Amino acid sequence: MKSPKTLLAVAALCIVAAFGASCGSSPSSNSQTHQPPPPVVIPPTGTNYTTCTDLNGNNQAVPNWQSSLFINNYQPAIKALVSHYQGNASVQYIRVGLGRGGEINLPTGWNDSSSGACYGGFTTNWKYTVGGDSSFTWNAYLQSMVQFEAPLSSSAQPLLVSITPVNGTSANVVPDFIAPLAVSNGLSYGNQGLQASDIAGIASLSCGADWCGLFASVHPQVAELQTLGQSCPTGTSCVNNLSALTGPLDPLLPVAIQGGANDIEIYTADWEIAYDPTNSLNPSVGAPYSAAIAAASVSAHMQVLFPDPNDSAVASYLIPNAVVTGAVIQVDWSDFDLGNGNYDFTITDAAIAPWVNGGKKVALVLQNTTYGAGSCGSGGSGLGSNGQTGTGNCAMPPYMWTLLK
Repeated sequence: MKSPKTLLAVAALCIVAAFGASCGSSPSSNSQTHQPPPPVVIPPTGTNYTTCTDLNGNNQAVPNWQSSLFINNYQPAIKALVSHYQGNASVQYIRVGLGRGGEINLPTGWNDSSSGACYGGFTTNWKYTVGGDSSFTWNAYLQSMVQFEAPLSSSAQPLLVSITPVNGTSANVVPDFIAPLAVSNGLSYGNQGLQASDIAGIASLSCGADWCGLFASVHPQVAELQTLGQSCPTGTSCVNNLSALTGPLDPLLPVAIQGGANDIEIYTADWEIAYDPTNSLNPSVGAPYSAAIAAASVSAHMQVLFPDPNDSAVASYLIPNAVVTGAVIQVDWSDFDLGNGNYDFTITDAAIAPWVNGGKKVALVLQNTTYGAGSCGSGGSGLGSNGQTGTGNCAMPPYMWTLLK
């Protein structure tokens, strides 16, 4: 659900054959002849942004999502993204991040008085509240954004919203609020937290974020599930805490299908365990993993989550694989919004090109704030390279920090 929503290096060569004029012109055609501007360090707090910590305890500037300055610039960017790929049959759906990552979450510490500037922004200054209906400010913001997206979504290319539980609240309060709201407005929804505990919870429809109960009561056109983290195969050491909570992949996928999922997003590392013969875990775990994936593919689209374009195994073993429906591609707001109403989709077009050229579908996940802090480039070509150095949040266009200060 969280990792690896940190930066990926995405090659950004414009594939003219695949996208033609949609690639647009380079925003800085003379960038090689000029020195990049010096890094700008964003102060800890502004009028409509503050500093919270990311998953690794690093400082990260995060916006006041409820501010009209944020909303009035983010909504046109959403509309521009949808318009650019409208009618492109290779784009299966677009999930729009309304909070942190491609989800609806708030930073850890937003309502914790010991978090300093994070609490001072969200609770003290901006009066954020979260609950089960639109009388709470975060819910009201989510509702307004879902209603904005409604006319942009279509059955041919639906928009999705996350039902991630929001930090600092009862687990299912916001999912139970936003899922029926999404469906009533013509949107689909999904949970980015499929995990081992759902195996026991499926019988009583008590899965994480209430996804199995919600799929049963208000089933969306795209019922999407993403594993919480990279899986932890039986008999191996888990790579991190999220991996430990996710558990082995092979018993988890049948639960996703049983619960009504028709679109499943799996971390690249797990695909490679299943299908890359050079992977160290393939000899011992590859057979049960590939069997589970193949069985699930009968009922659901099976997608590679945030593939690294520099990973040779992706090109060799995943793109040509008939079981692989396609890929989930991260799109940072800063990748295409140059400010002043100017949008350039070169970076995103290039990221999806290998998959489209391989006959696959792609799903796009728009982020305005990453989960993990990272360094940004200036006038570069990869994912997040247009972001503002010194913020720890490469997904936000540089001009937004000026507006929000």
